[in-house]
Amino acid sequence: MPTTEDVLPLLTTEEIEGGAVPVQVLAEIDHKALEGKAITGTLWTVGAYGVSQSLRMVNNVVLTHMLLPEFFGIMALASTLLLGVRLLSDIGLLPGVINSPRGDEPLFLNTAWTIGIVRGFALWFVIMLLSIPAVHFYHDARLYAIMAALGFGCVLDGLVSSNTMTAARHIGVRRLLTIDLIQQILTILVTIAWAHFFPSVWALVVGTLFASVFRVIVTHIPAVLPGIRNRFAWDRNAIHSLINFGKWILIGTAFYALASQADRLILGRLISFTELGVYGVAFTFADIPRQVIQQFSYRVGLPFIAKMAYLPRAEFRAKCLHYRFYVLCGGAFILSTVINAGGPILLHIYDKRYADAGWIVPILALGLWHTLLYSTTGDILIALGNARYNAVGTASYAITMFVLIPLGYMYLGGLRGAVIGIAAGDFPFYLVLTYGAQREKVGTWRQDLLATGMFLVLLASGFFLKRVIA
Repeated sequence: MPTTEDVLPLLTTEEIEGGAVPVQVLAEIDHKALEGKAITGTLWTVGAYGVSQSLRMVNNVVLTHMLLPEFFGIMALASTLLLGVRLLSDIGLLPGVINSPRGDEPLFLNTAWTIGIVRGFALWFVIMLLSIPAVHFYHDARLYAIMAALGFGCVLDGLVSSNTMTAARHIGVRRLLTIDLIQQILTILVTIAWAHFFPSVWALVVGTLFASVFRVIVTHIPAVLPGIRNRFAWDRNAIHSLINFGKWILIGTAFYALASQADRLILGRLISFTELGVYGVAFTFADIPRQVIQQFSYRVGLPFIAKMAYLPRAEFRAKCLHYRFYVLCGGAFILSTVINAGGPILLHIYDKRYADAGWIVPILALGLWHTLLYSTTGDILIALGNARYNAVGTASYAITMFVLIPLGYMYLGGLRGAVIGIAAGDFPFYLVLTYGAQREKVGTWRQDLLATGMFLVLLASGFFLKRVIA
């Protein structure tokens, strides 16, 4: 049933409770208020993401002149191992809070917060154990200390206030993005300062830990992020609700951990840390469109779609596809720009030691189109409570990556062949989610064809413009 929280500024309590306004009208007003939040959230997301990426680019350019590519390579490997462990234990606390009818109850939120803390300590222990085989496999003893330090960040992340989940549930984008931007600016300053005085891989490690400490402190300040004051709680019904909802997300993220990190895990064995560092720089740049979509999903998409799940399926599908089309339009523009201009930009702004990143970017970016398509479809399925398709899709993704990367490296020219395999690796994920959407009567394939045509036109136009300018 629709809620009235967004309608209160428009109608009095007596009018609502007394039935003076028909339910259909109330629902329409409620939806318009929700849509207004989504539009505002989208604008904030776009603006903040643009600023964030600009800061990230400046930070990367500065650090690549201060630090050796080897440092980025070993940091990329350590971060990949940590992210894999994180994803292997992710039960989807945030989607669980967003989707649950109890998502605003203090007991429910405190239980979710407690689970996060327990998970953080468990991850730290597992990561320190994992560093032992990692050192022997990758032949670098520095991984002992680096992984132990980065693993402590899992503990810090678990201590972040549950009010961040509440803000996400109600599309409180402005506060969350402001925190993120301040955190990013301060982290960049700390990282660059450390790199200036102590130019080593520890500049990157210290910057990462500083970001976690800052987020813990700031999110518990009521003036910054209003909400409950967290305390330890262990409600069995809340745990059952979160675990039951998150079981498919856990399976899906476990496979996603293997799939999304397969490139650095496998390449870390096949190529040098220097080459891996160059690849990491290229991947970061080429991955911008996917990051945009993920920001929409986390900040706006899933909370917006989840609040419309009560609608009849045909109306729900129409509203989701309407919103999804605008997201894909923006993604297509960004992606076509990265494909056509990303390589030359990297060659001009980065140190010459990173020149090989220029040819990697277009290949990776081209492979992101189907990624953008299935990312937006996934939100619709999760909002409907059907996360099992995500689990099956990520399983197929993982298998494909572990097959295509080694084959591409062996038979298609070394690193270039491996990059092609990486770009194509998640296409099975798209097929599974598209099938799932069709089964759930929220089919997206017709819209996908239309959006793909638009993307190809933008891509060809950009290519033609580049040739004219050149």
